[in-house]
Amino acid sequence: MLRNLPFSASGRLRLLIGAALCSHLLMPACALADPAYDALIIQARNGNFTPALSQLRQLPAERQTPGQISDHLVIAGWAGQDAEVLKVYEAAGKHRNLTTQALATVARTYRNQKQWPQALVVYQQALLREPNNVDLQLGQALTQADGGQTAEALQRTRALVAAQPNDPNRRMALGYALTRAGLNYDALFEFDQAFIRAGDKPAVVREYIVALQKARLPEPARRLSAKHPGVLDAVTQRRLEGDLAAERVRMAEYATRSEKERYVIADRALNDYATLLARWASDPSAHDDVVRWRIDRLGALKARARTAEVIREYHTLKDEGVQLPTYAVRWVAAAYLDQRQPEHAEPLYRQALTAADANPGDHVEDSTALFYALLESDKVMQARDVASHLANTQPPRVELKGLAAGNPSDSWMDAQQLAAQAGTYGGELPGSETGLDALAQKAPGNVGLRLAQADVYRARDWPRRAEGSLKQIEAQAPRDIGLQVSQAYTAMDLQEWRQLHALTDDVLARNPDNRQVQRLSRLRDVHDMAELRVEAYTGKSYGGGGNDDVGAVAGSRDFGIESVLYSPPIDEDWRVFAGAGYATADFTEGTGQHRFQRVGVERRTRDMTLQAEVSNHSYGYGAKQGAGVSIARDINDNWQYGGSFGYLLASTPLRALNADVTANGGSGFIRWRANESREWKLSLSPSHFSDGNDRLEALLTGREGLYSSPHVQVDLGLEVGASRNTKDDAVYFNPKSELGVLPTLTVNHVLYHRYETQWSQQFQVGAGTYSQRDYSTSGVGLIGYGQRFRWNDVLETGANLSLISRTYDGNRERDLRLLVDLTYRF
Repeated sequence: MLRNLPFSASGRLRLLIGAALCSHLLMPACALADPAYDALIIQARNGNFTPALSQLRQLPAERQTPGQISDHLVIAGWAGQDAEVLKVYEAAGKHRNLTTQALATVARTYRNQKQWPQALVVYQQALLREPNNVDLQLGQALTQADGGQTAEALQRTRALVAAQPNDPNRRMALGYALTRAGLNYDALFEFDQAFIRAGDKPAVVREYIVALQKARLPEPARRLSAKHPGVLDAVTQRRLEGDLAAERVRMAEYATRSEKERYVIADRALNDYATLLARWASDPSAHDDVVRWRIDRLGALKARARTAEVIREYHTLKDEGVQLPTYAVRWVAAAYLDQRQPEHAEPLYRQALTAADANPGDHVEDSTALFYALLESDKVMQARDVASHLANTQPPRVELKGLAAGNPSDSWMDAQQLAAQAGTYGGELPGSETGLDALAQKAPGNVGLRLAQADVYRARDWPRRAEGSLKQIEAQAPRDIGLQVSQAYTAMDLQEWRQLHALTDDVLARNPDNRQVQRLSRLRDVHDMAELRVEAYTGKSYGGGGNDDVGAVAGSRDFGIESVLYSPPIDEDWRVFAGAGYATADFTEGTGQHRFQRVGVERRTRDMTLQAEVSNHSYGYGAKQGAGVSIARDINDNWQYGGSFGYLLASTPLRALNADVTANGGSGFIRWRANESREWKLSLSPSHFSDGNDRLEALLTGREGLYSSPHVQVDLGLEVGASRNTKDDAVYFNPKSELGVLPTLTVNHVLYHRYETQWSQQFQVGAGTYSQRDYSTSGVGLIGYGQRFRWNDVLETGANLSLISRTYDGNRERDLRLLVDLTYRF
């Protein structure tokens, strides 16, 4: 993933040929039998090249003998004057009978200048004279490796090593050829063998260190270089240190033995980069290396969960015109996603997926990340397309040599799981459940798959089923972070508050930078907050007994508001609350008003919610006290029952209170909930009014999901209500018996959604019948529109405006009503 240093042929293993040439000293017979000339040659052998070169340069080309030209070439080669060697050879020596040493010098010089074909031609000329000269054979093989003829170079060097396996020069030549062929690990073996045989030679040590570096083993290479200070030049040394830091960046992304160790390697890498940048950032010659370190440092910052710094450094590099490699683009995209900026992460992931140097091994991971970037940008359909394409393109099995059927592909399973999970976010929960269940049968030991399955169960309002599935996973991976997070959410749904706190505290202590953990901690904090609920209504009724201003039930120009404040949880299960409210409406007999205050306690435990309260009521006849208790119990994920009893019922009609008529009574209900889109509830509510009237009410409500997509849900509802009263001619609406049937169609449309913020609108229409004893059956019509807004987990508010047309005592009324509610946690 991280960039490797480019291999430079210039100077690599030059010692092999140089040593060979130095071992064959020039003989005076090759030149003029002149003592002065001989002295110049001896000086040149001893390292003083200038006198001999000055003398040879002064000789006219037409007067130079082949021996003098050979001397000139060899001495210029000793002096490192490559340009002079080639100039003399091409001007005067190309067609002369030069010595073997001179030809070897020319061939080596061509190689130094990366003129591979010319070097091979000269090596061939020299080998025609001395076909068994090993130094020439090695030089030719190295040049072939440089020139791209790696197969010929490998064949030649392997034969030379086979002839003398203990020759370190031959081992190093084979290692060089293997390196040029891209076989770095095979090359490392040869350099290792050379090091075993000649570890005291600096050139061998240097090449062995470089071989370790190329084999992505910078740690042992760095240790060896520390034992042999000065063996590496400054450039190679700093690049080796950069490679060591890059290796630590790669290792920082791997799973650690414990959460406490997860940042150790990343911190080491960051310390390495801090040292390197402090030392070399101001050196212009190290500019390319500094840029590479800054790019690779992004990976260490990401592994250290310092994603905001990743983004800042990315913008700095971008402003400097630096083009990031694909592996770094992935880091930046992940940082944007972590910082909840999916609109910036999406194009970067697309870039990483389509890059020419994209790693096929990262395809599933990057596609999954792109899926979530699109999902968090509220591009749900595009996200599902990505998941479907990934699932359709991944082969189910990995082809392995020697296995005709291959092995099952983990990438295929991950892609299938993503495609199945996509339905969870796209309104296709039944399909998601079916897909995940099928996959779980194929891979029952896949922890990630089973966690996704449990998440779907929770989304379908089956927390107990999710709990059972998570318990099975717990036997395999009891300390898995994802498992404990899912268990904590399930505990929250089941009102297992102590379990919620224990799990949340544990994962928060182990991995506080994990976004899943942070999200869980946030919801736990919200649960522990105080809660304010406010409900208000107002309306106007038209019709009713010929009076165009007063309705038979609600009166006209009615208004009501109620606020309830709940304390934070006390001893996990308990909350105290206090509330106050006011209601008023105009009736034919006058304006009614009702002021009330209530205080109580609520207990929420697994399978049960219990609430008890006392209240004070003032409605024009002095203050009167009331009380109430209610309970709801869950049998399982599908069935729930409950009941309530109240003295001075809060549901007493305001018109009755205005006439000093109160009511006491209770109610009981049973509810069946199949899943998130289907439920039915039946309730019976008997009550006794202080004027002697006994009322029995029954209400059946149901809901069936018709259509669901990422932004639109359509539900078909049904409400069947019936009541019976024993008293005639009450001041409040009091039919002997009645029956109403009202089917409704509700459409919920999400206008905006980003993380914890959602804005939606609701449309509702209904048409049914209403039958009242002693009156004919008539039609009921309903039309309504509302909006809801949720923000940051702590605020939810909504408003709904509706118009209902129905009859009371044979007179049709139209009721225009506005309902507003707000829930705020703090």
